[in-house]
Amino acid sequence: MLTALHDCLQDLFVVPSCPICKKVIHTHQHADQPCNDCTQKLGLMERGLRGATPVRFNAAGWYRGKLRREILRLKLNQDLSVLKAITFALRRTLPAKALLVPIPSWKTQKRANPLPALICLSLGRTTKTLLKRCRPTVGQHHLSRRQRLANMQSAFAINPDQQSWCVSETPIWIVDDILTSGATAREALNTLKSAGFGVRGLICLGRTP
Repeated sequence: MLTALHDCLQDLFVVPSCPICKKVIHTHQHADQPCNDCTQKLGLMERGLRGATPVRFNAAGWYRGKLRREILRLKLNQDLSVLKAITFALRRTLPAKALLVPIPSWKTQKRANPLPALICLSLGRTTKTLLKRCRPTVGQHHLSRRQRLANMQSAFAINPDQQSWCVSETPIWIVDDILTSGATAREALNTLKSAGFGVRGLICLGRTP
């Protein structure tokens, strides 16, 4: 009753709009939820796009078309409201006690991909920087799958600042923006598992077709 009254009062003073396209919507029930048009145009899945290969994953949708362009824009403008809308379905499927581990970049902070950490922020779950890069790796855009696997071998280690941290039965998910060959995700996952952490899989924005 109080929630409905609160939403009604909000509608009187603030015009609700879709976080992505900014078009007026008719309810304040889910302020972070994308409108139906954006959901369809971006190909966002109601419960995420799920799969088990090359690693177990849950993505917002296929990395193509308008979702691909939106993800590329997010790397530049880092709009958290848009990111929350894209990850809305993913957030609903994650357990409240889930622990998120963003995959770190080997680049300097100014040049690093900001999306893994921002995705964790948009999902609203506890985040730990359990992983660190051991060495630089080359860009993987033009590498074959075999080359990508070799490129990522032994690229990660457990962050020394987190080595004494115990996760017990907390479900851990690694987080990245895109899942392509799975070389990066697999190496990150194996590094955590070798250190005794239980990892459920990968959360990402897009899975390449």
